Amino acid sequence: MNNATKLICLVALSVCTCTKLPPSFKKCSRSQPDLSDCLSKAVDDAIKQLEQPFKEVGLPTLEPLEIPALTIGAGTGAVGLVQNFQNVKIYGFTKPEFTKFEMDVEKKTARIECTFPKVKILADYDVNGKILLLPVYGKGPATITMENVNGFETFAFEEFEKKGKKHFKLVEGKLTLTPGGVTFNFENLFDGDKALGDNINKVLNENWLEVFSDVKTSYEDAFGQIIMRLFDNVLSKVSLDDFFDE
Repeated sequence: MNNATKLICLVALSVCTCTKLPPSFKKCSRSQPDLSDCLSKAVDDAIKQLEQPFKEVGLPTLEPLEIPALTIGAGTGAVGLVQNFQNVKIYGFTKPEFTKFEMDVEKKTARIECTFPKVKILADYDVNGKILLLPVYGKGPATITMENVNGFETFAFEEFEKKGKKHFKLVEGKLTLTPGGVTFNFENLFDGDKALGDNINKVLNENWLEVFSDVKTSYEDAFGQIIMRLFDNVLSKVSLDDFFDE
């Protein structure tokens, strides 16, 4: 089972019952001329409400989003190690400063773009390998902070019927993730040797673009699967007729 599949299993919630959108979520009419603008505002408003869970539509709280385990695979250049994270908490997903959402019901496609001022990942890490040809090993608390993060994801759907109503199921998604800066802080590197640990963290942060670029696809795969599963939970529970205001 690959990392993406494991992540789906970790964040997946029950999707077996039909329900309506929470009354606090805004709805749009498919016939209105400004549908894209309406959907963008509705999705932005819904994201910001996810500081609390909406279990009836399969949405957990996103502040923080908690994931039991996450693995970022080794790159092919700067990052010659697998990053294993446990007890992961991700902060910042409920604070987008820009959101754009478009959905084409006929073509069964959608796209979402969001910009977040800051996304912070707190976790327990375990690494052993090389970064920028420097040997690195250790385990302990880690903080990874991404600034001015732009995320763009496209989706493809299939249609199915449940209890006489049409639903969409996500079958494909592709995320592109572009941060304006990344700061790494791995505590307790080299069994607690502070001088060596501080030096590695300094090297990582001075070369953040090269380091992040080498494992960028692993972050995109992990975060993309999270977004897909959350979106799919809603679509599986809420029919197309109930999703829109008709």
